[in-house]
Amino acid sequence: MIYLLLISLLTSILSAATANSAPLPNLQIRSDEIKTATTSGGNMRGPALAVLANDDLLLGGGKTGGELFLYNLATKQLTKLGAVIAANRRNDDSRFAINDIAVLSETQSSANLLVSYPRLGSQKNCVEIVVENINYDRVNQKIKRVKNWLVTKPCVPISAVQHTSGRFAVIDKKSAYVTIGDLGYPQISNRSKRGDLGSIFKLSSNSITKISQGHRNAQGILLYNGKDLLATEQGPRGGDELNLIKAGADYGWPFVSYGQPYGSGDYVKPTKSGTHIGYEEPLKYWVPSIAITELVQLPKSGWAAWSNQLVSGSLKEQVLVFISLTDNLTITDTQNFDIGERIRDLEVLNSGQLVATTDSGKLLILNLKE
Repeated sequence: MIYLLLISLLTSILSAATANSAPLPNLQIRSDEIKTATTSGGNMRGPALAVLANDDLLLGGGKTGGELFLYNLATKQLTKLGAVIAANRRNDDSRFAINDIAVLSETQSSANLLVSYPRLGSQKNCVEIVVENINYDRVNQKIKRVKNWLVTKPCVPISAVQHTSGRFAVIDKKSAYVTIGDLGYPQISNRSKRGDLGSIFKLSSNSITKISQGHRNAQGILLYNGKDLLATEQGPRGGDELNLIKAGADYGWPFVSYGQPYGSGDYVKPTKSGTHIGYEEPLKYWVPSIAITELVQLPKSGWAAWSNQLVSGSLKEQVLVFISLTDNLTITDTQNFDIGERIRDLEVLNSGQLVATTDSGKLLILNLKE
């Protein structure tokens, strides 16, 4: 009798879960070749991505890692605008590349941008992360440096160029949030030495405010419904996370992680694995890791049951992750759509379509099939 009751209960739970699950969207995918905008040196790295009001795209990467391009979706024309990383401030390594681009404001003649990237310190023996304000002259198709908004400290050994993060969520025309990774810094567990690393900041041209800490490699950030700050974070061997970011909170890295150490050669090992006790719990975590990347919110219409919901990219699993979230920030469903490509960056066009860059040098434009 107990056995039959358990079977009945399990069947009810599974039926309820199925009933609450929206079907995976039937996507139509257009693929453009943009290998000129990818960065080589070790592995290939797809370009950073931002969308202008007319749905022209800004791409960041290229042969030298620090080039900015304009891409027209209608003509498929790629135009080089200039470079932001000095040649003598990087190694020939695809990780020395633009991480993200944010459009703070724009007119017909210009756009005010933020660009993040890692570079060598002034002595060329360490790595720092820079957030730079850039003016894009749309008439003459040129870019001009305006001001550095952030240069992270400490400057850490060159071997630690991994986990740079540098993803933006625009707040308004004068400010944005940015994620800063742990840079693979061996002393990240020492709070007095980690400085700016493993944190999320609120930035403007004249102010820097640390919002949260304890982040390993936050590869996506989003103001959900314009008010709740969400971030996706890559963990070690599992432990990828979706977090609700709260001011002053500590998200535990490297003291706790749902992931596991890689091995004896790790730069740092979590003090406790398989737990988040004592620190902010993620809204969701993935074990094994999917190498989660950028996070976006779909438009309020045009995506059937997934309208207004979340989508994230993935490197390792090569999928788009559709995430259903309630108004009280409870996740009710996640489903993976197989892309077969490492998704480096992801945005939403003003037309409502998804657009993604891949490490193989493709630009993907995705929408529901009618």
